[in-house]
Amino acid sequence: MNPVAVNGISNMINSRIRLTGMSSGLDTDTIIQQLMSIENAKINKIKQERQILEWKRDGYRDIISKLRSITDEYFNVLKPKTNFTSTSAFASFKVNSSNESVVTVTANAGAASKTHSITVSSLASAAKIVGTSGLVDGIKGSNTVSSFSLQGREIEVTLDGVKKTIALEDYANINDLETKLESALDKAFGAGKIDVVTTGGAIEFKCLVNGSTLSISEPANNYISSLGFSNGQKNYITGSSDVKSDYSLYTNGSFKITVGNGEAQTINISGATDINDLTAKIQQAIDGNSELSGKVHVSNDGSKLSFTTLSGETVKLTSGDSNNVLDKLGFANGAIVSGTSSSVIDLSGNEKGKTFIINVNGVDKTIEIDKDYSDLEELASYIQSQLGGTVNVTKDASSNKLIFSSSGSDKLIFKKGPEDGLEKLGFTATDNKSNKISMSAKLDDFKSNFKSDLNVADPNANIIFTINNETIDVGKTYANATLNDVINAINSSKAGVKVSYDSLNDRFIMESKTLGAASTIEITDTDPANGLLKAIGLVGGTYTAGTDAEFTLDGVSGMKRSTNEFTIDGVTYTLKGTSADPVTIDVKGDIDAVVNNIKNFVNSYNEMIAKITSVLTEERDRDYLPLTDDQKKAMSEDDIKKWEEKAKSGLLRSDSILENIVTNLRRALYDKVEGTSLSLYQIGITTGLYQDKGKLVIDEEKLKAALNDNYDAVVQLFTQSSQYTYSESLNDPAKRATRYNESGIAQRINDILQDNIRITRNASGQKGILLEKAGLVGDLTEFDNLIVNEMKEKDTLIDKMLAKLYEKEEYYYRKFAAMEKMLDAMNSQSSWLSQQFSNY
Repeated sequence: MNPVAVNGISNMINSRIRLTGMSSGLDTDTIIQQLMSIENAKINKIKQERQILEWKRDGYRDIISKLRSITDEYFNVLKPKTNFTSTSAFASFKVNSSNESVVTVTANAGAASKTHSITVSSLASAAKIVGTSGLVDGIKGSNTVSSFSLQGREIEVTLDGVKKTIALEDYANINDLETKLESALDKAFGAGKIDVVTTGGAIEFKCLVNGSTLSISEPANNYISSLGFSNGQKNYITGSSDVKSDYSLYTNGSFKITVGNGEAQTINISGATDINDLTAKIQQAIDGNSELSGKVHVSNDGSKLSFTTLSGETVKLTSGDSNNVLDKLGFANGAIVSGTSSSVIDLSGNEKGKTFIINVNGVDKTIEIDKDYSDLEELASYIQSQLGGTVNVTKDASSNKLIFSSSGSDKLIFKKGPEDGLEKLGFTATDNKSNKISMSAKLDDFKSNFKSDLNVADPNANIIFTINNETIDVGKTYANATLNDVINAINSSKAGVKVSYDSLNDRFIMESKTLGAASTIEITDTDPANGLLKAIGLVGGTYTAGTDAEFTLDGVSGMKRSTNEFTIDGVTYTLKGTSADPVTIDVKGDIDAVVNNIKNFVNSYNEMIAKITSVLTEERDRDYLPLTDDQKKAMSEDDIKKWEEKAKSGLLRSDSILENIVTNLRRALYDKVEGTSLSLYQIGITTGLYQDKGKLVIDEEKLKAALNDNYDAVVQLFTQSSQYTYSESLNDPAKRATRYNESGIAQRINDILQDNIRITRNASGQKGILLEKAGLVGDLTEFDNLIVNEMKEKDTLIDKMLAKLYEKEEYYYRKFAAMEKMLDAMNSQSSWLSQQFSNY
């Protein structure tokens, strides 16, 4: 609809600037508005009619929503427990198994109150291959031991989650290494748990405890920890952002520097012309302060500043008290330069052979402790000799600490030393370092660790094999595939099997996804002799064929099923185990549950009837019409809300569509259902008092009695189906009549609701009556229905009336303008005459 039509003609009028009544002195705008008021009243009347249509549409849609909620809950095949057109809504049972470790049961539609007896001889099982265990022989290095001078190196050994650090030492030969390393492992974990074997100069660790997990790893080379430094610790800090390039900002600027435990010293900057000038002036201020001189150095890289500690003490940068410029220099308040004074050093430890790295101005210098030192000054002198240059290493005068300082502006970074204990023992980065198979290692790298040979003719070929005649392409090569990739490819394939890894026994297990004697597993490996599936123990593993469940039920022996869960006569049995003794199954109808289900249905039905009858009987207050725009402007929001509540009342009073729904529903409840012996009143469901407007009332005791005495007939009364479907009877009155007579009460109610709210079309192309009338949000009828089409007609009429109104308004303005022009001419003539006569 045209926005102008919605908001009224005043928008058009007020958009024009006019100067009127200059000669006549008349208020032309007011006069014309008064002349137009009658025309405006006509438009307002059409608008009110349109608004009433919109409110009616919303009222119908509210009813549609209610009816849809009923059909969704009580006539929905996807909700069998509450679908009253199906016997499943009445199939509530109490069940009991005398031995739930053998069998559990549930009762469904079709079950009967009865006691069953079942003896389970065997369970259904899947076809299975239990692979060979011990796929990895031991933890073996690829290379021979390169050096027997291993003092200071360490390795980490983990047995069943317990991790121990094993210190290596200098050994005389390979046999000495084997003996002493095994002795160290016995001391760490207990004798007889880990064996050390040397073959051809290579080391191998073997776990002697069945089912245990053994692994080795490199520990952190921790001499840097002995010094009390963290890995990556620096003697400098660089700004997190560039120095602000507007150097006028630094005039009379300040910030503070604190060295060690001293007092904070204020650094004042008089101003700068560029970053080099700024750096020089900060350094000048530092050197001019007796507390800071010689302890802090400032430098720049062309865009950022760096502060370096020269004394080895910590340096802290904080904001100045006035005109703080620390943030403009690129540093946060409280930024700290870590000190390079070590912690107290314990010289009683075994430190020979340990290493650490000091990066000096971008160059790594590796320092290996050449012996166990007993004198700290001697250790300092040794480290100093390894560094050279301007880095000084001294013993703190008051404690057993080393101080690393710089006589120049050297930037230092402390790093942990190389971790090469395992490397020295002959282990490479790709060697398996666990006695269990690696699921994440690349297969081409790992192949030598399999106990069974794996033939890989082409490492760059895709891994392909066949299971149950299904070709499985892992999609990766031996060079980049892992066992995880292989297992995922199998489990996601159509081969109908699943594979899992048993880490306790270091073996793979393959099972068919289906149970029963028909389940099988057939494998064609990647290589006939030494393929991947043989290497992981599946080819050559123990095969067990699938079996059916076998049982005796109610005296019938030799019964079989391919699964452990099956349904017989509405009772679902889930087999859990076997037993020589019969298990008793009691199935009893749960009348209370059925009654509650019927009560819920009746309550929802009553709510629906109450909803419809409330709008059918609501009084229409004709004194309250929809408000015009001008009326709304003069009212508060609360007053508008209250007025519109009155104006909306009774719009659907005595509506024929809704009257038909209520009438048809009442008739459906009490017309006889062909082929049944009962009616609603006979099972305790009747209509309430007159003022209840057709609501149903339940006599629970009578309903329970009917269910106990004549359960099947009660169910039939609600659920009986016709020989014709709803769609078959939709366009054939004769079939519809037959369907109505044959259908149970629930199906009749559903048909009536579908007649009004169905989204499918009949032979005439029409959807449900209410949808054709008011439309359903989200459906095509939302914008194409009787009421909306009427609203569109009103919109068109309003647009036409506004156009005519605009023309008439322009006509009046032209007339008044002509009058003003004539008056102006008359006034001019009168003035001229007066002037002429004044000369005589």
